[in-house]
Amino acid sequence: MVFTKNKNSLLLTVIGLFTAVFGSVAAFAEGEAGIISLRGQGHFFVGGETYEVAGNPNAGPFGAPGLAMQNQMFVGYQLPAEKEHPYPLVLVHGGGGQATDWFSTPDGRDGWRDYFLAAGFDVYWIDRPGYGRSPTHASYGELGGSASSGLISFLATADHWPGDLSDTDQNLLNWLASSPPGPAASNDIAGTDLSLLLERIGPSIVITHSAGGPTGWLANEANSENVAGIIAIEAAGSNMLDEGTRESMSFSPALSANFASVSDADGCAMQSQGSVSQLTNLAGKAVAMVGSERGLTQVLNMECGTKVLRQAGVDASFIYLPDLGLNGNGHFMMAETNSHEVVEVIIELAEEME
Repeated sequence: MVFTKNKNSLLLTVIGLFTAVFGSVAAFAEGEAGIISLRGQGHFFVGGETYEVAGNPNAGPFGAPGLAMQNQMFVGYQLPAEKEHPYPLVLVHGGGGQATDWFSTPDGRDGWRDYFLAAGFDVYWIDRPGYGRSPTHASYGELGGSASSGLISFLATADHWPGDLSDTDQNLLNWLASSPPGPAASNDIAGTDLSLLLERIGPSIVITHSAGGPTGWLANEANSENVAGIIAIEAAGSNMLDEGTRESMSFSPALSANFASVSDADGCAMQSQGSVSQLTNLAGKAVAMVGSERGLTQVLNMECGTKVLRQAGVDASFIYLPDLGLNGNGHFMMAETNSHEVVEVIIELAEEME
C-alpha cells in the first residue's frame, strides 16, 4: 500500500520509479491494491464508562485516586480522497484477532482495507473491547489462555494459505502474534459500542467475520436505521433460530417461550409455515452470508441460516465462493494468496447494497 496526500507530489514520482526498477525486490512488493490518496485519517474511542478508584497510597503519584474507564472501543478510519460510495464500510474482526486482520496479509501483501479504500469506500475498523487497542478489563473475567498455533492452523487450513501451517511457519506465527489472551467484553458490550459508532458516522455497511458476527447483529438490533446492510463472512450467530441467538433478536410476533422449529426438505430448522414471525430490525434489509469451501461454512450451517433469514423477511443471500470459481479457501480468506480475488466479491456485494 502507498499513501499520499497529493497525487502530484514528488514522492509519488519517486515511488513509481522505485517500483518500476525494483518491483521484484521484497521491500517493494506492496501496493497490490494500487496507490491510495487520502482526504483524512485518524482514530477515536466510542463507549466507555468511568468509575471511581480509590488509588494506592503506597504507589506514590502512580496510585493517585480518580476515575478509571472500562468498555471503551477503539475505532480507526481512513477516507479516500475520491469518495465513490454513499455508505462507509465498518470492519468487525473475529474472535482471536484484532483490526489488523484487515490491514495486510501475514506474508506482507495489501490487506482488504487497502482494496476497499482503492475502490473509493470510506473505511472504519474497530478493535472489539478486550482486543487490540481496546483495553481489556478485570470486569470481563480472568486472564485467559492465548490462542495456540494449533488453533490458528486448524482455522487457517486452506489451499491458499501462504505457508505450510507448521509451528515454524512464519506466516502462521505472524497471524498468531495478533491474538490477545483476553479476557474480552461480552457481545452485548461490543454491540452497544458498535451502535454508538454507527450513531456517530451514520448509515454504513457492516462487514463481520467469525466471532465478530454477534457484534454486527446486536448493533443492528440497537441501531437498525444506521445499518445499510450486513456482509457476514463465516460469522457466528448467523442462524437466528439457534438457541442463544433468537433470544437477542426482535421477532414480530414474538416467538413463544416454548418455540420449536420444524425441519424442511433440506433438514434446515425453520419456523412453521403456518405462523412465520418477521425479524423486525432486519426485515427487508440486505444481508450477504459469505462462505468458503474449507472454512467454517458447514460448521456454522450458513446455508440454512440464510433460509431462516429469508423466511423471516430479510433480503438475504448465500454466497458460496466455490460457486464463483474460488475453490479451496478457508476461514481466514482475507489472509490467503488469492485474497485479492475474494475481496472483489466483497466489494461487489457492498456496491449492490447501495
